[in-house]
Amino acid sequence: MEFKHSYSRLIMFFSLSVLLSACSSITTSEKATSKPQPIVAPDVLTRIDQPAQFYIDKIALANKPQSISWQLLSARALIAEGHPQPALDMLLSVERNPLSTQQLFEVALIKSEAYLLEKRYQDAVTVLNFSSTLDTAEQIHWQRFYLLNATLAELLNNNAKAVEFRVALNDYLDAELHSTNNTRLWALASVIPLEELQQLILRFKTENPTLSGWYHLAAIAQQYRTEPQSLIKHLQAWKTTYSQHPALSGFPIELVKAMATSPYAPSQIAVLVPLTGKSAVAGKAIRDGMLSAYYQDSATDSTVDSAIDTTINSTANSTANSDHNRIDLRFYDTATTSADELYFQAIDDGADFVVGPLLKSNLAKVLPLVKDVPLISLNKLTEAETLAAENIYYFSLSSNDEAIAAAKKMYKDGIKQPLVLAPNNRTGNRLSEEFNQQWHLLTKGTSETYKYKSRSDMQNTVTSLFSVTSSNQRIRLMQNLVGADVKTKTRSRRDIDAVYIIATPSEAMLAIPYISTTQNPYAPQVAIYASSRTHGNNLSKSQSRDLNGLIFSDMPWLLNPDRELKQQTLALWPNMSKIQQNLFAMGYDAFTLIPNLLQLRNFPNLRLAGQTGILYINDNGIIEREFSWAKYRSGKIKLEETNPE
Repeated sequence: MEFKHSYSRLIMFFSLSVLLSACSSITTSEKATSKPQPIVAPDVLTRIDQPAQFYIDKIALANKPQSISWQLLSARALIAEGHPQPALDMLLSVERNPLSTQQLFEVALIKSEAYLLEKRYQDAVTVLNFSSTLDTAEQIHWQRFYLLNATLAELLNNNAKAVEFRVALNDYLDAELHSTNNTRLWALASVIPLEELQQLILRFKTENPTLSGWYHLAAIAQQYRTEPQSLIKHLQAWKTTYSQHPALSGFPIELVKAMATSPYAPSQIAVLVPLTGKSAVAGKAIRDGMLSAYYQDSATDSTVDSAIDTTINSTANSTANSDHNRIDLRFYDTATTSADELYFQAIDDGADFVVGPLLKSNLAKVLPLVKDVPLISLNKLTEAETLAAENIYYFSLSSNDEAIAAAKKMYKDGIKQPLVLAPNNRTGNRLSEEFNQQWHLLTKGTSETYKYKSRSDMQNTVTSLFSVTSSNQRIRLMQNLVGADVKTKTRSRRDIDAVYIIATPSEAMLAIPYISTTQNPYAPQVAIYASSRTHGNNLSKSQSRDLNGLIFSDMPWLLNPDRELKQQTLALWPNMSKIQQNLFAMGYDAFTLIPNLLQLRNFPNLRLAGQTGILYINDNGIIEREFSWAKYRSGKIKLEETNPE
């Protein structure tokens, strides 16, 4: 991966170098053809427009002072053709002569470019440490100097220094090249860690306000990337503070989109969920989550308790409104009336935003009816059935998403060869297929899948997974050949570095010890990953110890919640099951998403810190989730630090 990134940065450097050199108005061919005899000494800044051999041939025909210029042009042409060593050999000859300041500057630049091609990055930097002893009035020299330094700083993973050099480069660029430079400058600034950005802002606030402004802009984009409304507010404040900043003439496009987007501000929201019948538990959990979010920012704790208590005991077609909140939140029971009829009723009632339906069968009825009023569904259909529209958003808690997230997590963790251990049923088949597809998408490789039929079949499956059966067969063969006294030790395969286990907590407690004892003692222990399905809420200490080493995903609500909000919720509903808590968090996020949807859709790097995960929207309007990750250590759950992708 590093080679690929380095190569692309070299390509970018030489592409911009070509643009810079194109600014030179004098060409070699013009100089060479104007007066064939005698050979005229060209300007060392002449644009390279001939093959290297053209310039090399001129060296022997020129006198000593003139030959130096031709040698420098030859070296530049060799660099342009990708031949660094012949260029360096040419410079050795040049450096034996007394040189002007301009020629010394040129020698240093060419030498640095040659080292850059040879990936001798530190040597290339050292050669350029001459700015205090050499000077030049030539704009093209300073363009190459700052571009080289910026490229080298980036290749040496010093993005802050690269930004500093690119800011300086802008002073020597024509207006048409500012945009190209600023695009790369922003890409570099936006990945500098937030803590480092904050230090840089203070350091350059007085010394270099333009540079400080770039760092400040990047810090805002990072700090508020999960809070779209706060992002807009702080971007507006930045524009006021840095009213003369050059970024204003070419603002990063994703920030322009975020600022130019007016958020949804509905006055009446219709929620289509089952509030009676067999799916009522799910529908009510979503309703309660939405009501909690509805009151959270606009009422005191005591008001929240009394208001929610009052609302949840009202009729199925319930309405939540208050003097301090202008949004009219209405719930429609899809268990008593057809979802398509309720959708039309909600629109007739004045709804300007719809949430739901929850059930797939109802969603299939409602989706074709959506026109002007935006909708967040609480489920998603197959890819073929999904309608892509600007005002339709799909939000679900599919277990498929966790299998996909596990593949991404393993890839990010450096796993090379995972295996999947799954039950031989519909769930196991579906989730293992999702994992394998995502792994192939990321690596172009494959991962093997092993299926167990039942708990009693677990040990045999794990033994097969690690090829221990084959090892035992080889041992028995040797014992038959040379006698039973042969000292042996069972060995497992050594190419596996991780297992993704699809299992209930009790199945995982059985599998993990088998995996641990079956592995080759001389090979590194494999990492074991799982989804929230494998993580139990009410496990005993001994059960938790049986899961030691397990790395698993879950939503922030269950692993790293807003403690005050969760305490309030569980005080009101102390007997909520894990599934109900998941749906409550989904309802909470559905309401919180509404004013942020358009910014999330128009700003691909923007995220919203939700209760169900770090939320973002893909090109098809599907709300994706980044999960929290934790690991069982010494019988306790330890949260792993994760950053938004």
